Amino acid sequence: MSVTMNKELLIRMPVSLYNQASKLCKARYKSLSAFVRDLIIEQLENTLTPEEERIVGLGERQYYKGRGINWRKIRRG
Repeated sequence: MSVTMNKELLIRMPVSLYNQASKLCKARYKSLSAFVRDLIIEQLENTLTPEEERIVGLGERQYYKGRGINWRKIRRG
């Protein structure tokens, strides 16, 4: 299967971050472009499923109706 690469991104970042990413890519024998593509794919795969989005939406609607718990009232630690 062939994938056509027809979009380009211009990413601005601090030199220190670029140097760290470049060292990481060199250690993994990847180009910086492949590294960024892999990170984007990883983020897309970690998104919520439609069922999970439905559950979150239901919880939000319940909260707006006053049936939820204010996070500031939850005791921590």
